[in-house]
Amino acid sequence: MGEGISIRFAGKGGQGIIFSGIALARAFSLYENGPDKEYYAYQTQSYGPEARGGASKCDIRVTDDESSYPFVELPDFLVLMSQEAFNRYIEETKPSTLVIFDKGQIEGFTDLKHYVIPATQKAEELGAKIVANVIILGAFVEITGIISKKAIYEALGDISPRGTKELNKKAFRLGSALARKVLANELGLSNRRKE
Repeated sequence: MGEGISIRFAGKGGQGIIFSGIALARAFSLYENGPDKEYYAYQTQSYGPEARGGASKCDIRVTDDESSYPFVELPDFLVLMSQEAFNRYIEETKPSTLVIFDKGQIEGFTDLKHYVIPATQKAEELGAKIVANVIILGAFVEITGIISKKAIYEALGDISPRGTKELNKKAFRLGSALARKVLANELGLSNRRKE
């Protein structure tokens, strides 16, 4: 893994940004390890003065070296779920940063490689806006392929509040399916350009 992987989830209070980051860090550190790999995951968080509605950020740094620097400066992956998060963090990137946007929540453009996932819209259609974060987490895992879905399922099972475990798994699977559709469309466009 070398220098490790750095990930930033950002949005606003009440969107479950911290929950997504904790699930991902837990999945790496507890469930993605095996006989030939051992990961250390560092998770830090910050949020604005308002409990709900203020800016919220969760950083995850994954490495195979326990003495590695634990903080994220310029992430490899950036997931944005609000306009304020876009405004604040889109410039804190590097040319190789891959960005995932929550469709309908952000107005703006980037030259960085990016994907747009309708997480909040689909969560509202499910009648559970609160799982938009898990939908976008599912999309993130599908798009990046940096961790197994099995590890995420285990971590979600650990931290999901009572009575929400199945809903979270359903939301994660939905996010994964949405990402597969986006990736298939991208592949189709790419193939058409070559013809």
